This record gives sequence, structure tokens and C-alpha cells, in this order.
Amino acid sequence: MSYWVKITLVALTVSFIGMTVGFSYPVTKEEMERKFIVENPLNLSQIDALSQYRSCAGHDFRGPSLTGKTELSPRSLKHYVKVKQKFRGTINQVNAFAPFDGEISVIDEDLGGPTDQQIWLTPSSKSPRQWQFVFFHINLDPALHKGSKVVAGQKIGTANLARGPEGSTDNFDIAVKFTRPLHRPAIDAPMHHMSSGVLAEYEQYGLNAEKLIIPEKVRDANDCPVLPKGEGGDGPDIYFPPEAGAKEYLFLRAQ
Repeated sequence: MSYWVKITLVALTVSFIGMTVGFSYPVTKEEMERKFIVENPLNLSQIDALSQYRSCAGHDFRGPSLTGKTELSPRSLKHYVKVKQKFRGTINQVNAFAPFDGEISVIDEDLGGPTDQQIWLTPSSKSPRQWQFVFFHINLDPALHKGSKVVAGQKIGTANLARGPEGSTDNFDIAVKFTRPLHRPAIDAPMHHMSSGVLAEYEQYGLNAEKLIIPEKVRDANDCPVLPKGEGGDGPDIYFPPEAGAKEYLFLRAQ
């Protein structure tokens, strides 16, 4: 390797490290308050209920908050989306929509397969600091792939509800995360980042942030019960008894 090639590689490496460190600063107030969800990711007419943010539904799903702190005890910092009974067991009926203009940044098999994927969508931006909207258990439109551009309101796939021992379930999941260099993805409540128009859709069904978000102090004072290690599911996750989560779903008002 020639001297000049070595110098070029060293310069590129130093530049990359400098850029990475330079973009790792704390989450700003503007980023914390950004309303990037401008279209509803769900068709609410297909939905019966949503689990609350910080609920005891499913399994422990935590990560750093936007300030870098991890909440104290097991809880779910996402929403389980409970579909209407007629959609149980389907893989091509319950729609998932892009909540903004952007692209598909991650496609994760998530212990499933091609019809049971974890899909991350990122708003249009070249910054290494990004908000991410995450769908769990999605049958992605076969025309889409990692890097595909999407527009707000575009159908990107459907929920895989043919899961579980009986090949039939009534829920899938959604979450939002903020990614930046040198840090684990931070998690926040989706409703904190919805435009007024999207929030109004939930209000029509009787839901709002005050109802859908369990305050951190309330959860800290009322820990989620947990199942013994190895019970409730595969892998390292801590699972909650089904009856605990059942109490923390909010049902949509009939239209």
C-alpha cells in the first residue's frame, strides 16, 4: 500500500470518527418535541383496542428515554394493537401505513420469517440522528425492501395475525425510537410525536395521550408482575402474566 493511500485511509477514518462523535450529542428540545407522525399508521376502524404506554402487556420492552435514563422496572414502552375479532388469523387484512415521507431503514426477521417482520421507517433526512417508527409482526409489501422510499399514508404491508401455537392472534405492535451515534436507541411515546390532525383521529374514538400513557411515577409505584424466567415466551425477555396486561388496554369508542 502506497504512502498516499495510507494517508488517505487515515484521513477518512479520522473524519468518520469525528463525524460520529460530533453527532452523538444529547437529544435536543426540538428533537424531543418533533411532530413527525403526520398520517395515521393504523386504520382505526379495524382496531378494537390499544395497550397503554408503560403497560404490563406482553413482555418487558424498555430502553433509554430521550434524556438517557432507563426506567426502573419491567414495563412495555410500546403499544399492542388489538384488532377486531374477524381479523384474527389473517396476514393480509389489517393495514399498516407509512406515517410520514421517508424510507424503510430496517427489515428484521424478528424470529419470524418473510411474512412476520419488524419494519423500521425513517423520515426523509440524511442526518445520522433519526426518529424511527417501528412496526412489529408485519407482512411487508413484496414490492418494498430496505431503502425503499415511502410517502405518508402509503400502505406498506399488513399485520401478521397468524402467529402463536394456534396460528391465530389478535394483536401486533408499534413503537417509536430515536437513534444517534454511540448510543442505544431511545424510546418515547408515539402520541408525543403525532400531528394535531392524527391526534384528532384518535380523539374521535375516545383516545388521547392522557389516557394512553401511564405516567412514569404511577408505573414506578405499581410494578408489573412478571412470570418466572422461561415462562411466557422464547428468548431472554421478561414476560408478564396475560391477566396483568388485559387490564391495561383501552378500547376504542364505536363509530
